[in-house]
Amino acid sequence: MVEKSLYIGSTEIKITYNLFQINRIICAVENTENNETGFYFLNCTDSWHVDQNQQPPNTELRITIYGLRINEPKVILSNTIIINSPLHHMRLESHNKHGRFPSDRFTFLVATNGMNCSADQRVNEMTNKSSIIFKCEDVQLPINTEYHYIQIIQTTSSTNDVSSYNEYIELTTTYTNEIPCVNLPSREAVNYKIYKVSLSGNQYYVTKTSKKSQFITHNSKYDVHQFHDMALLFISGSGTMKIPYLYRNKPSYHPTIQEVIKTGVMTKYDKDNNGDQASSINHNIKGLFFSASMDKDTRQPQTSSFFGDYRILIPPEHLIPGLNLYFADFYCNHKAHYVTLVLTKPGSVEDVYCKVRLIKLDINDNKFLFHDQGFYYTTSDRKLWVEVLYTEDVHVDDMLSDGKLLKEITPTKGMGQSKLDGIPKNKSCKTCNLPKRPYSVNNSRYFNIFNTLLDYSSLY
Repeated sequence: MVEKSLYIGSTEIKITYNLFQINRIICAVENTENNETGFYFLNCTDSWHVDQNQQPPNTELRITIYGLRINEPKVILSNTIIINSPLHHMRLESHNKHGRFPSDRFTFLVATNGMNCSADQRVNEMTNKSSIIFKCEDVQLPINTEYHYIQIIQTTSSTNDVSSYNEYIELTTTYTNEIPCVNLPSREAVNYKIYKVSLSGNQYYVTKTSKKSQFITHNSKYDVHQFHDMALLFISGSGTMKIPYLYRNKPSYHPTIQEVIKTGVMTKYDKDNNGDQASSINHNIKGLFFSASMDKDTRQPQTSSFFGDYRILIPPEHLIPGLNLYFADFYCNHKAHYVTLVLTKPGSVEDVYCKVRLIKLDINDNKFLFHDQGFYYTTSDRKLWVEVLYTEDVHVDDMLSDGKLLKEITPTKGMGQSKLDGIPKNKSCKTCNLPKRPYSVNNSRYFNIFNTLLDYSSLY
């Protein structure tokens, strides 16, 4: 352990830390009275001086110290104190090791001017590498101008081991309003804030800040392969069942049904958060859900529905031919297990999105929905329900007049409607949740490499 002094104006802070764990320091200084904030980048071998000579006497400052390694954004040691006297002591400590966010550092570091930022999770179609881009949408920025941003990111996940809490801080220079996020693994719960900063002397002072926001990093293609294998294991040894219809229920008052009554067309809409919380298709593609599973005894559609009284039934040969089929998810809601498949028109927005994120299935050779000698089949396993997200509009009146669609009113059970925005996956189920994995800062690179290899493997 070593002790070193940080001088902030006339105030001295004696900081104790492990010399062998870190070799650079980022110091955030906030004036709690006027919310002015500055970041200082310091080397462990230099003397530490922060210019705060303009502060009035007895000004309360909130100081956060981040200890890192050179060229790595992951925070190794940190601490926060409030100072309003000439001498203080601080010990830099390791992060929480139990998967919980520590006391919220995002409650401070607030600038007067706010900006809107969103996280865009992308997959490169050529390399299959995933990345996250923060888009700051406050104003249109002039071109050929250099901009500086500081991102502070906290992550945690129940899918990793108990040492899953991590924090990152990084300065990024860009010529646009897009800021590359630090490398993060899949299936992480993320809190983040973005600070637009300007350099003055040795200080990056904050001019704008985003609000605290959250997202979950999407399942990688490797994760989806694991779900696919788990679902196959779940139905191993089961037989098959012919699919006479793909059918869909909604309440008569549902907007899509009201639209059918007015226009004859059922329009696709955003996929909700039902299923795995890290599924990449949640709120990112549009579609209409149909069930491919029949009553296991009658081998016909269920006579009643949890999802509404208005039902349309379409023979699969009038909906599936010419479309791509993808495996997306395997999950449960405490009782029944479900598989989510996606049907896309080749070259459509949804198809382009799913191609690099989901597992493409051979319509003639898979266990969940397949074609054989003129008929379509699914698994007969009583414990699994197969749902299909059809990603095109359904022209109900046209198909009805052509004899390609039936509609009927069915009894309902339960609430008689789906829950608003879906039901998240049961995280405690050992059958459909991915096993915990150890995590290191380089794991995300491994998953990118592995996903690239999958494109050329027989698994695809």
